[in-house]
Amino acid sequence: MSTLESIRQRPVLIISILGVALLLFILTAVDRPQELFSDNHTVVKVDGQKIDYMEYQRRVEEQQEQLRQQGYTNLDAAQVQQYTLQQMVNEALMNQEIERLGLKVTDKELTSALLGDTPHPYVGQMLRQMGVPSAQMLYDYAYNPSKNGVDAQQAQQLQGMWKALEQDTEKLLLQQKFMSMFTGALTANKLDAKAVYEDNASTSTIAYAKADFSQLKDDDFPVSDSEISSLYNQEKNRYRITEPQTVISYVTVDIAPSEADRLAAEKEVEGAVAALKAQEGTEGIAADSKFYVNRVSATASKLASNLKNNLEKIQADTVSVISTYDNRYTIAKLLGTTTAVDSVLLDIAYLNEGVKADSIAAVAQKNDSVWASMTDPSMTILRDEISQAETGRFFAPKSAGANPNMAIKVRSKKAPVTVYDIAEVTYDVLPSNATVSKLNDDLRKFLAENTTTKAFEENATKAGYSALTAVVTPSSLSVNGLPESRNAAKWAIGAKKDEVSGVFKDDKDSRLMAAAVKDVYTGDYVPATNPEVRAYLTNKIRNQKKAESLVAKYQGKGKSVAEYAAAMGVKADTTQVTFGQGYVRGFGMNEGALQANVAVAKQGEVRGPVALNNSVVVFDVVSVAEQGRAFDYANDAMVFNQREGVQTFQNQLFNVLLGNKKVENRVQKFYSER
Repeated sequence: MSTLESIRQRPVLIISILGVALLLFILTAVDRPQELFSDNHTVVKVDGQKIDYMEYQRRVEEQQEQLRQQGYTNLDAAQVQQYTLQQMVNEALMNQEIERLGLKVTDKELTSALLGDTPHPYVGQMLRQMGVPSAQMLYDYAYNPSKNGVDAQQAQQLQGMWKALEQDTEKLLLQQKFMSMFTGALTANKLDAKAVYEDNASTSTIAYAKADFSQLKDDDFPVSDSEISSLYNQEKNRYRITEPQTVISYVTVDIAPSEADRLAAEKEVEGAVAALKAQEGTEGIAADSKFYVNRVSATASKLASNLKNNLEKIQADTVSVISTYDNRYTIAKLLGTTTAVDSVLLDIAYLNEGVKADSIAAVAQKNDSVWASMTDPSMTILRDEISQAETGRFFAPKSAGANPNMAIKVRSKKAPVTVYDIAEVTYDVLPSNATVSKLNDDLRKFLAENTTTKAFEENATKAGYSALTAVVTPSSLSVNGLPESRNAAKWAIGAKKDEVSGVFKDDKDSRLMAAAVKDVYTGDYVPATNPEVRAYLTNKIRNQKKAESLVAKYQGKGKSVAEYAAAMGVKADTTQVTFGQGYVRGFGMNEGALQANVAVAKQGEVRGPVALNNSVVVFDVVSVAEQGRAFDYANDAMVFNQREGVQTFQNQLFNVLLGNKKVENRVQKFYSER
């Protein structure tokens, strides 16, 4: 049998062999073969819905650009990324709910929002940013290019802009429909408003005696693990989490100049002052890049406050250190003074095309009586021409950089004033290499000697550090919001319990950091072993036991509040209680048991002992004052909405939408893989 015939008789075997060979070739040809079988483009999943990395990155860049345009220059990339990702998660949650509710935007609604007589405000805002007068014009230019003289490439770009505007407007309309339903469902009806009114309709003045739990020793009321477990199971939902949590202890070390660095800097500054006094101008420090020179020329009134406030000192000493703040020295040297006209009153006109400066019968815009400072840096281009200009006559500036359609008339000039020419010299005290090395060595030594979380926490203070606690999750791009602490957060989510990190350094060389893992929670709830959870449960159970003890101790010990006060060893007092109030003077917040008992008590009736949050109380109602106003639906509905309605739930909207849904956040892993 020939080889060819054998191959024909075993096609499945041959195809399988070829497939394996091809797969092996691909695996050896690519740099990262594991990515062929992984979801390499999903940065987060919201209840199974994927958020693509490229879209996420585009949104991050947009957010960064918006912040820069608003003047935020020192941006922490991690904070912007985390904010953007949370926004996208929230949008996904809302979109899922919109889809579940079956909300739709009709063609008529969308057309009206885009092209109606009164377009949606968002559409108007976006069109202004694009520099387009109307949505109809944008549509015509995009889809009727030949009619409007638009080339094909530009038309394609305009079509993209239109589609984006259309999609964004539709999303916004859907969100507004959802919010309208949400707010409508939580708006007070007449029964809600009436309940608010009645809860606050009367105020009872009570006389009371109370025994605080603090009079009893905690050790006399032990709390068992089984009791903690039982209460935890009752209140478990209080501790629900949506993603794994890593609890860490961490220390930070600011990379700052040492005392030796400051002393060395002081000597350098003294030398610079001497050199500036000995040599012309700023030649004395010209060769030293550590000193930055800013040349200032201004009248006394226009000088910056640090120069203005020290002007007499600068004039007297010629060269003077005028401030030492936050590791920065500021030196000022008076280079000279001149006399010049500072304030000039101008008329400024922007001429229509073809209109001459000496014939301003037709102008596009005119600003009369504008005071200009000739010493202001912005006037550099026009200073000489304005100084030499004839008063009362418009002229067209010929200086390079001047607006060719502008005409200026000098109306008047104030008397000449003194102009100060000052060199403002700054010197930043930086940590030396020796200082940075010592800070690194000290922290590494501490970590080498404390290789467990317990040792890390117990010995941090002795080593001069302050150990703080933070919770890090897969969606954390920082530790406790610290700028540029992404590396520590990244380490934490991959570390094991009781593991201690190495030294982390931020990108700006301003801080060292180290961490130790206290615990890792991978379930659906923070466990009862968590120190904060355990402390809360223990305190609640112990207070219940103290309450039972005090109630039993004082039950029947008197017939009046005064007698109970004597038995408790306290002074009787009075306070006012309204059923709907959150805070009761003398007791604190959320004392519902007190308010409920007062609401049903008869005037003059002694009630108690009643167990409260932190005490037991005996009281009687001295008097009841009825509310003077009648029921007002508008007012009481507003109170309901503020306390229990839409305004309360709006802040928790996305937590409500999240519910029991799972958010699988891969953002840290995603960054660490690149």
